[in-house]
Amino acid sequence: MTKTYKTRHQLFLPQDMSRRLAHLAQSSGRARSEILVEALDAWFTRRAAPRTDEATAARLTRIERNLDWLRRNEGLVWEIMARLVRHQFIAAAQVPPTKEAVAAGSKRFAELIDEVADRLAGKAPGQSNDPAIAKLRSFQ
Repeated sequence: MTKTYKTRHQLFLPQDMSRRLAHLAQSSGRARSEILVEALDAWFTRRAAPRTDEATAARLTRIERNLDWLRRNEGLVWEIMARLVRHQFIAAAQVPPTKEAVAAGSKRFAELIDEVADRLAGKAPGQSNDPAIAKLRSFQ
């Protein structure tokens, strides 16, 4: 049987933590130093180990929740923008809006949605004589 050499360390604990340690030692029938050695070993092992599967899974879960939140908010932004654009096309066609104005606004709205869908699909934008659109496209 080999003898294990141990080094004595002085440790200062807050009163609450000291009471918890004493209670755990008493209830488990183990020495306080044994509990502290086990806790310190677990802490060193956790710190020295590369990212564990649990830590990686927790991070991935948090990232997934964030992506779900972003997708939900992105959909809301698109819907709000679509409603505002549709309203503007209807209001700009003729005030007060008539059936013809609503039809013209709806047609313009459908054209806009088609263009956005084409752009999201990766198709090149069509030609435009509008200098504002040319300037916006120059930023890309």
